[in-house]
Amino acid sequence: MEWASVTLSACTIDAYTSALASAEPTPGGGSASALVGALAAALASMVARLTAASPKFAALAERMNAIAAEAGKLTNELLAAIDADVEAFNRVSAAYKLPKDSDERKHERSAAIQRALVGATDAPMHVVHLCLRVARLAVELVEAGNPNAISDAGCCALFAQAAARGCALNIRINAKGLKDSARAHAYQKNLDDRLAQIGILVEVAVARAERATERT
Repeated sequence: MEWASVTLSACTIDAYTSALASAEPTPGGGSASALVGALAAALASMVARLTAASPKFAALAERMNAIAAEAGKLTNELLAAIDADVEAFNRVSAAYKLPKDSDERKHERSAAIQRALVGATDAPMHVVHLCLRVARLAVELVEAGNPNAISDAGCCALFAQAAARGCALNIRINAKGLKDSARAHAYQKNLDDRLAQIGILVEVAVARAERATERT
């Protein structure tokens, strides 16, 4: 199958993992990280809905329904990012294949590569930003959500962090190829800030979930 022509976010799990396991360069780690982020957001939605549906947590129903709605939007954005990452990679690949048989063409090729690298850095950076939002929801759900689903909220936090850190690898390698050092530095700073925030949130969420699931 020509995976480049397939909308990966609409694939079955089996089809997507087959695409991931193929010898093609896409989908790769960035696309898979977006999928992991989407799973994190979906878990947040599930925990919120379970909480809202319980009479025991009626006082929290409005807030939990709001979390579920936000998590649903994040899920959709992260699913879209599965394909956006592949498209960004394909633009980089196409730019590197441009002819360079004259000084003018070399200049055009170089400029095209730089534009493509910016796009290939922006795509995973967007996923990191979305995962930060998911991690914030995870902390709230671990603290206030239905205790019966606290392990799911903990998984949500861990998945969000895994997705962000996976994207970070792509961000760093693409930013490394940028000739604009100021832009590359800005990417690195934004990435470090967001990863640090996610790390703190996930540490809080997972510690709370682990305490709740330990044997007494």
